[in-house]
Amino acid sequence: MINRKNIDNNLRPFKHVLAKIKKIDLSGLTDDQIRAMSGSLRELAVNGQKKEDLMPRLFAVVFEAVKRTLDITPFDVQLIAAAAMTYGRIIEMPTGEGKTLAAVFTACLNALSGKGVHVLTFNDYLAKRDALWMKPVYDFLGFSVLYINEGMSIKARKDAYDADITYVTAKEAGFDYLKSFLAYDVDSIVQRGFHLAIIDEADSILIDEARIPLVIAGDIPSLVEIEKKIFKTVSGLEKDTHFETDEYADNIYLTESGVAYIEKSLQLDNLYDARNIDILAKANVILQAQFLLKKDVDYIVRNNEIMLVDEFTGRIVKNRQWPDGLHAAVELKEGLIPRNKGVVMNSITLQNFLKLYPDICGMTGTATSASPEFDEFYNKTVTVIPPHKPCARVDHPDEIFTHRDAKFRAISEEIKKEHAAGRPILVGTGSIEESEYLADMLKEDISDIFVLNARNDEEEAMIISNAGKLSAVTISTNMAGRGVDIQLGGKSKEEYRKVCSLGGLYVMGTNRYESVRIDNQLRGRAGRQGDPGESRFFISLEDSLIVKYRINEAIPPQFRNIRQDGPLHNQAINRAVVHTQKIVEGQIFDAKLTLSKYSYLPDDQRKIVHKKRDNILRGLASLSVLDKTDPEKYRDLLTRVPESEYLRAQREIELYAVNKSWADYLLYIESAMDGVQVISMVKGDPFLNFNRRLIEGFDNLEKQINDEILEIYRTLIIKEGKIDLKEMGIMGPSSTRTYLVHDGTELQNFLNDFNASISAPLYAFYLYMDKIKKNKKLE
Repeated sequence: MINRKNIDNNLRPFKHVLAKIKKIDLSGLTDDQIRAMSGSLRELAVNGQKKEDLMPRLFAVVFEAVKRTLDITPFDVQLIAAAAMTYGRIIEMPTGEGKTLAAVFTACLNALSGKGVHVLTFNDYLAKRDALWMKPVYDFLGFSVLYINEGMSIKARKDAYDADITYVTAKEAGFDYLKSFLAYDVDSIVQRGFHLAIIDEADSILIDEARIPLVIAGDIPSLVEIEKKIFKTVSGLEKDTHFETDEYADNIYLTESGVAYIEKSLQLDNLYDARNIDILAKANVILQAQFLLKKDVDYIVRNNEIMLVDEFTGRIVKNRQWPDGLHAAVELKEGLIPRNKGVVMNSITLQNFLKLYPDICGMTGTATSASPEFDEFYNKTVTVIPPHKPCARVDHPDEIFTHRDAKFRAISEEIKKEHAAGRPILVGTGSIEESEYLADMLKEDISDIFVLNARNDEEEAMIISNAGKLSAVTISTNMAGRGVDIQLGGKSKEEYRKVCSLGGLYVMGTNRYESVRIDNQLRGRAGRQGDPGESRFFISLEDSLIVKYRINEAIPPQFRNIRQDGPLHNQAINRAVVHTQKIVEGQIFDAKLTLSKYSYLPDDQRKIVHKKRDNILRGLASLSVLDKTDPEKYRDLLTRVPESEYLRAQREIELYAVNKSWADYLLYIESAMDGVQVISMVKGDPFLNFNRRLIEGFDNLEKQINDEILEIYRTLIIKEGKIDLKEMGIMGPSSTRTYLVHDGTELQNFLNDFNASISAPLYAFYLYMDKIKKNKKLE
């Protein structure tokens, strides 16, 4: 899958920049003189001088500021990384090499223009930590820096976005963008526009999370409600009799017997009759909830609430949910009362949100295998930055076992052996269930075990940072504590030397992931800055990756049906695992290409509507519907209210109409997406049909907005010369909530890109119908 054209190992252009920086010696200048240089460079940038021309001098200024404020001398590779990011690259830099500091150089250079720089982090904890950590450098040079965390007030957010450099998570920045669509006054908009985004953990944000829609919903009641009778009926279905799953257990389908069972239980003549389409949709989400989604793997229950587990990190994710119907079905499954989710007012995927920035660059420890996606979706090249010190980590071949119990016994024995010597161990598991299972196996022999799977970011970071101490045993869902360096021995030099003599941090993985990049992220927790370390994965032929993709069929027959306690010694199994990972990565990439083309037109339409609304909000434009359509009523209204009052009401009416009509249009897009599945099974080009419907619908959107505005004017309530829109109910929702929509399948994430409602489960219906058609052909 990796196309080497997307990967640049040629560092000569950036080394030329480094040479220029090195020639500028500022060590003899006073602090005031350094600050004066920073100010003069800012003036040059504001007056239009190119940042590339200012780079050597500015980097030299930042270099000196870092030495004086943090007592750190930046490495050459950090300056090279900063230069590469200045040219818009995604840099791959090993763990512990100082990506956070490298970003400061790029941030300062781009902040000279005064347009603002956003450093987009992986979580709230890192946004706060990095902003405060690097603040002395920014303060010294006269740059303002603030951070944003979830729950901050509008004023605090506005102040942060007005700073020269803002540290914030990508999702918080995206939610703030969506909230601007619901604003009724300019002061409620916290962002001042987009300039540059420096993206930390770029592969996670730009690739893994890219298709996840950010959603803002109003307090209007949701239409989704799953009746208990339907839930009870579907929950009683039996696998292989009433339903089947596809070969990878990603999708689930009713059999003819299952359809007959539901029809009899609910007293329906034909489940597939148009009148019963809502029941069918609900039946399909209940199927998914009951038989595909697993507690303590896909979600946990805490404080009477369903909390989703991120499939890439294994961490609990706040404010994330499945589409309404599926989420409600899981709540019923766990005996909870389904909560009202509200009506979707607007949504945008992280990928489309990040494309609003004119310029982006990024940094991560694992970019190489994702280089085709960086190129295809963001037109970005990956630049590989060598480590300051060569990596000394030893990556062992996988230990492969015939069954799960043997694997975990081997892991347990390996942990106890290494722990007895005092060596620190970090175990990355595939689920919360696995982490707790392994901890239970060890608790009698090891009293002090840290288990990470659902903590807050700050506590998580503290535990991960201590995972390199003598005798530490940390069991964690795969990437808990991402962005936090693990220092051997903590802050003790004596303990550091002892840990090094034991071989450094030992990283164990209990599963292979579908993406080799995720495996490499776990490996990369060891071997920081030339430190010793080891990594080894323990897998079994019962693991989900092996079973899901039938890897056991690719291994020699003599190993398929045996059961033994010791590991298997056959390279064919290792090759099959690696080959499967490459195939899966390729399949996912191809799927994203297809999904992406369907998002172009809706995204363009959203931009048009957002721009129209923003112009109305700021008084730069007006739809002027009443005076154009009904001049007589317009003149009469001006005799009853002052012109200033009319203009105020006109603006709020237009904003309300745009919001309401756009929310309705999201439902129309959803309907068009349903049509794609039908067309693809019958005849014609589904992509052309989808675009045709959206063009027709968008042409009608303006008429809907105008009709909504005229209807409001027909029912105006005027009191003492003022138009009372509040009494008429013409106002935005009194409360909103933001969340991420998550499903775990590429196609349904695509559907969720447009709306977070109940239609996604209809896909299962279309697949089922397709299957019935194929069976008839065989007959």
